[in-house]
Amino acid sequence: MKLGLFSDPHTSTKDTACGTRRPSLSFEKIREAMEAFRDAGADYVICLGDLVDECDTMEENTAVLTGLAAMIRSYGIPCDFVTGNHDYQNFPLSEFRRLTGDDPGSAAFVRRCGTKTLIFLDANYADTGEVYRRDAFDWTNASVPPEQRDLLQDILAMPETEEAYVFVHQNLDPTVESHHIIRNAEEIRTILRDSGKVKAVFQGHYHPGKESVIDGIPYHTLPAMCEGEENRYMITEI
Repeated sequence: MKLGLFSDPHTSTKDTACGTRRPSLSFEKIREAMEAFRDAGADYVICLGDLVDECDTMEENTAVLTGLAAMIRSYGIPCDFVTGNHDYQNFPLSEFRRLTGDDPGSAAFVRRCGTKTLIFLDANYADTGEVYRRDAFDWTNASVPPEQRDLLQDILAMPETEEAYVFVHQNLDPTVESHHIIRNAEEIRTILRDSGKVKAVFQGHYHPGKESVIDGIPYHTLPAMCEGEENRYMITEI
């Protein structure tokens, strides 16, 4: 199975942000990535979060998100969007899912692809369990809530889960810069390790990117697409 992956485009109408980000270039960068995924014969595309960033108005925010979703889906490749903190900065989860046409029905969800199980987590929750709300969250306080932790354990315990891959925006990898790490990352990593079924974890959020192997599991942190003029994405076989 061939995956096309990208992360942190932070797409908006603004030319620059945070000094090094070029959000207005991301629409064309995503188009370029989608063409590469199509040409490589990708079976599935995943955005690892922060698909959008803030524009000057909510009308512009909505137009950017719907335009992106329409462009991505025009390539005819199945696609899912992991939600990031900047996605929550613009939209509640239900609205983000409605505008992207991606509604698996819950914050965390699972896709079964033959013998492979793809598990999507949403860590946009404070360690108190409170979900992120527009202008009402601390991006350094990210956590996988108890109901998702329990779902993860249940899915990994199922006999039909033979080979699992985990996708999340914030970082389970403890070797990245500390503000980017999920508060209960150690607990989640223990679940992944003890299952013996997880073959890889894919993350975004930490813009420089990182590659680590922890307890025999590769942790891939994709570099951010929005940084500078260079494009960044991944095509990989699982």
